[in-house]
Amino acid sequence: MRGSGKTQLAAAVAARCKEEGWPLVAWIHAASRKHIIANLYQLALQIGIDAPKNIPLEVIVQRLLDRLRSAEVANRLFVFDNVENPDDLKGLIPEGAGVRTLVTTPHHLGWDRLGWLRLTVGAFDREQSVSLLCEHTGDTHREAADRIADALGDLPAAITQAAATAQQGGYSLSGYLDRLSHHPLTSRMSHLEGDDYPDAVGIALLMTYEQVLEQLRTEHPQQERIAVSLFDALSLLAASGVPTHWLLRLDGDSDAVRDTLSFLKSAAIFQESSNGNKTIIHWLQGHVYRETYLNDQKKLGEARRCAATLLGEIDVDRLENVEQRRDETHHLIEQFLSVTSQEYSHSLFSEPQVSSKLAETLHDATSLGMSQLALGLTDSVTQACDVLGPHHPDTLASRNNLAGTYRASGRLDKAIALYEQNLEDSIRVLGTDHPGTLTSRLNLAGAYQAAGRLDEAITLYEQVFSGRSRVLGPDHRSTLTARDHLADTYWEAGRLDEAITLKKQILADAMRIMGPDSPGTLASRHSLAATYRDAGRLDEAITLYKQNLDDVARVMGPHHPETLASRHSLAGAFRDAGRLDEAIALYQENLEEFARLAGPDHPHTLSARNQLAGIYRDAGRLDEAISLFERNLEDRTRTLGLDHPETLASRHSLAGAYRDTGRLDEAIALFEQNLTDFIRILGPDRPDTFTSRSTLASAYQAAGRLDEAIPLFEQNLEDRTRTLGPAHPVTLTSRGNLAGAYREAGRLDEAIRLFEQNLEDSIRVLGPHDPRTLTSRDHLAGAYREAGRLDEAIRLFEQNLADFARLAGPDHLDTLTSRGNLANAYQAAGRLDQAISLFERNLTDFIRVLGPDHPETLAWRDNLAGAYQAAGRLNEAIALFERNLTDFIRVLGSHHPETLASRGNLAGAYQAAGRLDRAIPLLQQNLEDRTRILGPDHRDTLASRNNLAGAYQAAGRLDQAIPLLQQTLDDSARILGPHHPRTLTSRNNLAGAYQAAGRLSEAIPLFEQALTDHTYILGPHHPDTLNTRNNLAGAYQAAGRLHEAIPLFEQALTDCTYVLGPHHPLTLSTRNHLANAYLAVGRSEEARKLFGTP
Repeated sequence: MRGSGKTQLAAAVAARCKEEGWPLVAWIHAASRKHIIANLYQLALQIGIDAPKNIPLEVIVQRLLDRLRSAEVANRLFVFDNVENPDDLKGLIPEGAGVRTLVTTPHHLGWDRLGWLRLTVGAFDREQSVSLLCEHTGDTHREAADRIADALGDLPAAITQAAATAQQGGYSLSGYLDRLSHHPLTSRMSHLEGDDYPDAVGIALLMTYEQVLEQLRTEHPQQERIAVSLFDALSLLAASGVPTHWLLRLDGDSDAVRDTLSFLKSAAIFQESSNGNKTIIHWLQGHVYRETYLNDQKKLGEARRCAATLLGEIDVDRLENVEQRRDETHHLIEQFLSVTSQEYSHSLFSEPQVSSKLAETLHDATSLGMSQLALGLTDSVTQACDVLGPHHPDTLASRNNLAGTYRASGRLDKAIALYEQNLEDSIRVLGTDHPGTLTSRLNLAGAYQAAGRLDEAITLYEQVFSGRSRVLGPDHRSTLTARDHLADTYWEAGRLDEAITLKKQILADAMRIMGPDSPGTLASRHSLAATYRDAGRLDEAITLYKQNLDDVARVMGPHHPETLASRHSLAGAFRDAGRLDEAIALYQENLEEFARLAGPDHPHTLSARNQLAGIYRDAGRLDEAISLFERNLEDRTRTLGLDHPETLASRHSLAGAYRDTGRLDEAIALFEQNLTDFIRILGPDRPDTFTSRSTLASAYQAAGRLDEAIPLFEQNLEDRTRTLGPAHPVTLTSRGNLAGAYREAGRLDEAIRLFEQNLEDSIRVLGPHDPRTLTSRDHLAGAYREAGRLDEAIRLFEQNLADFARLAGPDHLDTLTSRGNLANAYQAAGRLDQAISLFERNLTDFIRVLGPDHPETLAWRDNLAGAYQAAGRLNEAIALFERNLTDFIRVLGSHHPETLASRGNLAGAYQAAGRLDRAIPLLQQNLEDRTRILGPDHRDTLASRNNLAGAYQAAGRLDQAIPLLQQTLDDSARILGPHHPRTLTSRNNLAGAYQAAGRLSEAIPLFEQALTDHTYILGPHHPDTLNTRNNLAGAYQAAGRLHEAIPLFEQALTDCTYVLGPHHPLTLSTRNHLANAYLAVGRSEEARKLFGTP
């Protein structure tokens, strides 16, 4: 029942708890579920729960409830005031040791079944009513008091109001009763469903208004006008109250407003909220005011304008303190939520100040990181649209800002739909070249860009740039902004030459318009340097970064944050150029500066330490990297808490370092913990959760635990498809990850199907020239190569090389990498002359672009050496491998994974040249180092053991080779699975060693099993299958089982010729084996023909 005093009673309980020192007493306005969630969200922020802008309100509220459940015992009170529907509280009721929840509601139904202890707060009993009237007025006429109470139905709010009116008006109780009985009000108040008040209640509340206004008119005429304004505003704005500091602005004389408020509170018309920050008019009082004083359109219009003026004068931007701006914006959101839910307030949206303030509030909330809270205003925008019409400028502004809120929350599909609708309406209402239309087009372009729809974004940005240049002029700030966006999107789309051209122009204009030392010029130079860096033009990038660092330090000072940021950028360019010592020196300097200026626990200090750890990792200084990563995780856990996003990011970085050093068990444990925490904190369907699951899957994959990795990748693809759609760029990435895992598991048919689908979707969604499309083509080509479909692989690699050279330029790192991939495919196809030519060119270009000591340069020198080795040019190969090993040790250190790989490559070349005395010590050292650094079960350790066994076998030390090969096979089957391609290779190698030892009865069953598995897993025409068939045929021949050997050799020759070509080394070897088998059975003519085949 409304007017029974339940809110006042709850407020008294809350006040008592505060007086007793309860650590948490929370008052939640609960008129709707949206109100409840918004208020709990605000409470979560106040008690320090982190709330990133892309996390829904409901998730943050659940964090609050989780914290309450896990907190130590403490007295805590939650008051949910005026709950209209019990279902609004589902899942939102606080629980925990010492937590009490008090709910007030005007309704009786629906609560008993929920298990609440119900306390009915209804009418006074007659004695309470009579006593209150007599005590407050000082009148002992109990009969008159009894008749007043009877007329008012003993309703507490009406009895209290009657006492206050009689006392302030100087009436006796008999006089008040006479006025009540003969009041000229003839119409009944309209009632809410379930409320049945005597007519006299409305009259009593109306008499209160008349009394106070008459008294003010007589004694303080200025305050009468202020009182009417207060009544107007409070009766139409939020029933939960209006911030009192807003009301003080209703008149230029704030002291007069304050006096009026005090008078009206003493008259029991207004009351303060439980925290003292808001002024509230009781719902019944507001209802009476609206039914009587605002009963015609003129008065209602005046009241609307008063409320609208109050809202319109709230200027968030004038507040200097961010927290104050957030608080004020939260108050505005509360008002709009209430105005939207209160039917009697809907007409406020017809006031220009209200509709424009709605649009402004959406913008302010988004810019202040409150986008999730602002999404609660979706219904408000709809209501404003219904009142104003879909084409009103304020409707367009509100819809535009709501779209921005959706975008900031990561809900791009919703944002794009609103932006598209807004652009269409803007063109129709404002015209094509109107600045508002150009802004709408710019906003839609930004959403397309964020969604990866770059071709559509570029088209719109080009239109905006052209339109603003024509309408506003080439030097207008808005025109320059449009050009910035266009340049950035060119860069993102890989159209680097166009991006660089625009960014050069931007820098020149900034210097001309703003001067060489202006912040805008420094930012433009930095942006151009970054584009040079991405284009692989590192010398030009480093020159600009150095100039920027010098200028920023000179203009802003050596310790300014922008100086540290410039130093960080230069360090990153040095890092890309392989100048790791210079990069490390700058990162170290930045860490020291941040620690000194901001303190050891400041987020910037922790970030700088993380960056230094990353460069240590790149330089192979893994122990130092891990030490810093571990310290960062410890510090972030201590300062931010276990559930903070930065803590989770630090754990992720440490796990990545563990993974890179082969400490996969430790890495996986951290990745598993991160995924568990993301699911608990954010929920299972959040983008960060999906990313965490993908990272864990990749770690399982790196550990060879493909059976665990593949289900996670499959789940991620399903979730991304469901939440983002099948063609979203992030969905394409998830599909590519799953395809890569299938490929590594030997499930090449499934992998190829996904890679083909990805390429098709990338061309359709992103366009044929998007860098991500080229990457998709590269992945498919790689899968074709592994499947032995070399002609198809080479055709795609050739297309990719041509596209990268045309789009990114001949010196871009993507172009050089693409050329290397094509060279590898040529080598796999036995086209060694073409492969070597490309590798030689690549090495020359990498030396010129990145320098002779960059790790990428060294890696491509290794590739060239490998091609020389495959071509039998062993002296040249060994010379390059020796030089490379020396350089890797000098640049990255003796224990870096790349150094170990280089040592293995040199050993392989020594072995191919028959210099086993040089090969075996290197392979022994590699196995020892990898076992120590990476662990005995790491796939690189297994490869080292296999390589050493091969060298022992080549040296005739079969007693040492066979145990190593058996151990490798056992470990591969255990770690990678019995059907993993590496396991199949290990079985093949062991069989070969048994054959070399004359143990054919053991070799042949292994070869037979290997052929069966290769055929089943990789297909009958895969190069590894062809090689295995050739090996089995050789074992049959050695065992004298020529009638079985010859058909296999014949099949192998036919397939090798078809798949690999007549001149591939495997084809030539198979032809030679078959000819020898023919000779052994006396088929000399057939043998002669084979020997004579060119």
